[in-house]
Amino acid sequence: MSTVHFIMQGKGGVGKTFTASLLAQYLSDNRSDDALPLRFIDTDPVNATFSQFRAWPVERLQIQDEGSTRINERRFDGLMEMLLREEADFVIDNGAASFVPLSNYLTENAAISMLVDAGRRVCVHSVITGGQGLADTINGFNQTAAQMPADVELYAWLNPYFGKIEHAGKQFKDMAVFKQNKDRIRAVIEIPNQSSDTFGADMRDMLEQKLTFSEAVASENFSLMSRQRLSMVRKVVYERLDSALAA
Repeated sequence: MSTVHFIMQGKGGVGKTFTASLLAQYLSDNRSDDALPLRFIDTDPVNATFSQFRAWPVERLQIQDEGSTRINERRFDGLMEMLLREEADFVIDNGAASFVPLSNYLTENAAISMLVDAGRRVCVHSVITGGQGLADTINGFNQTAAQMPADVELYAWLNPYFGKIEHAGKQFKDMAVFKQNKDRIRAVIEIPNQSSDTFGADMRDMLEQKLTFSEAVASENFSLMSRQRLSMVRKVVYERLDSALAA
């Protein structure tokens, strides 16, 4: 069965592309002999960061008319044709600037239902972060959940990089947003929260260079201890994705 992974969150700078890259790495590194081909798509018209990774041929979807900054929702037709016709697994990184246009397109065209009816497994991943972005990312998750049909799998990614994901002493699973959607949330995936001086600095260096875990661990530009820490993070993330994405 072809699986379509959408990364969707209206708040910018919260780790959507990081999430897309983790999914891409996990799917690339855990392929069976009979697995479907992988296709990676970047729909961000402003910060097409996903397409800057060199480990995979990420395709950039042009959704703006030539010479214009306006997003033309009709350009998403090409994406839907691809998703409906090709037998492949997809990871689609959707930027903050294209969040509303893509959300509108998917809703108005009943596009998600078309994918499900065509036998696609549809997974929608939304990042929730701590700190000042907590309220915005919670609202973004709620908005996305409300727009998606019941047979879509929802995944909440908790990114603690900007602060603890809690409000009034409540953790995510104690918040109203989780309780309202708990029957639809397939998994909550927590990105490891470790020392910013060591693990955090290594992750920043890896992401700034648009490297995968495998590339960074094999690179002599990273110290032995940096490579050790990155290997540890990869192991934890992959174990959590093993559990979350099990069919």
